Formats: sequence, C-alpha cells, structure tokens
Amino acid sequence: MKKHLSVFMLSASFAFWPTLIVSLLGAAGSFAWLYSLRGSENSNYMLGSELFSQLMIPIYVGVALLFILLTLNMRERGGVQPGYTLRRLGVDERTVFIWQAVVGALSFFIFMMFQAAVCFFYGLWLQNQGLGVAGNLSVLVGFVNGLYTHAMLPLGDLPVYLRMLVVYLTLGAAVAYASFMGRRGKTAISPFVVLAATLVLMAFQAQVASYTYEVIAIGTGAIICWCFWASISGRLKDGDNEAVQSPQGGTEE
Repeated sequence: MKKHLSVFMLSASFAFWPTLIVSLLGAAGSFAWLYSLRGSENSNYMLGSELFSQLMIPIYVGVALLFILLTLNMRERGGVQPGYTLRRLGVDERTVFIWQAVVGALSFFIFMMFQAAVCFFYGLWLQNQGLGVAGNLSVLVGFVNGLYTHAMLPLGDLPVYLRMLVVYLTLGAAVAYASFMGRRGKTAISPFVVLAATLVLMAFQAQVASYTYEVIAIGTGAIICWCFWASISGRLKDGDNEAVQSPQGGTEE
C-alpha cells in the first residue's frame, strides 16, 4: 500500500503546478470571455438562456494545454528521473499507469471545477444586477441550459455524472499512456487522437435527458481505457521476452 501511495504522490507532485496554472489561466480566460459578451443585444447571452454555452474556446484551449503538459509528466528530462524512482519502488508499470490516470482525471476535473466557479460567481453577479431571465433562479437555470455548465455540474442528471467520470478517466488514461511511452523514448500518437475526438465529439458538453449519447460515450471511453491497458501489458510482456533472450538468440534456462 505504501508503494501505491508513493506512486500516487509522485504523479500528483508532477501534475500539481500544470493543473493549478492552467486552471487559473482558464478561469481568467472564461471570465474575460463571458464579460466580453455582457451588454450584447442577443437574448441568448442573457443569464438563464444560453450564456454558458458560449465557453467553447476557453474550455477547449485550456483542456488541450493541460493535456499536453500532463503528457510530459513522469518522463526522463533534464535532472528529473522519475523512472529511477519507480524502479527503486519496484512498482509494475501497469500500477503506475492506473495511478497516473487517476491523477490525470483529477487534474481535468479540477480544471472544470475552476470553470464552474467562474460561471457561478459571474452568474450570481449578473443575477444580483437584475440581468437574469428567471429572477432569483437565473443562475440555476443558466447552469441547466448551458451546454458546458450542465456537464460541469449536472445537478440531478446522474447519467451525465457517470459520463463525465468516464471522460475524465479516459483523458487521464491517455496522458498516462503518453507518459509511459515517453519513458521508453517514444512518442505515442493515439493519446492525441483521443484528445481530438473528445473535443470534436463534444464530450465536455451535455444536454438534459440526452441519454443515448451518454451510453455511447461511456462505452467508448471504457473501450479506449482497456486498449491503453492492453497495449501497456503487451509491451511489458514483449520486454520480458526480450530480456531473457541470450545474445545468440536462444533463451536462458
């Protein structure tokens, strides 16, 4: 158990500053973006309508930036040698993958919660200014109607909670796999394909009672995570086979 905690803490220490910095920058970007829409004559920009559905650019840029930074974690670079630490701990790479995926998922969750905080407090300010379409319920209505805020805080929409959990874990698994390959001196393309698919297929958006998408997203995310796991297991097995090969091509007894 101590080894597992050590791996988790090591991964979390690498992810802490990228997550904090990107979350703060993302929150500032979303606030500036929302504030720039204030005073628009378009009724869709009123609090309680579709105001929080306009956050695609700051959220997508933030998620992509955080993803790229997290793929650099736990790699050998400069004076940083996490591989040496992992070898001393004697932890299997699949265990490292699991804990790094969990840390990655938490990082994306934290980023989105910073976004949710900005939307809530900005919406509360608009509501107090009398700029909501539903009076004292404008913030609540805005979170439900907003494509991104409903994904951040689905309230009573349980399937969206489950889907977002899988989305975070899938992105976490992708950065963990990229890091695994990076420790072997290789660059994996598949994690970036997963990132692109996540953004293009609107995984950070959610609509009320749109459950067909939730089922498909949950199933797809689970398959992707399994594929990363299977790839790591296969590479470790191949590495073990190569390790027991004699210089003449035979095997050791």
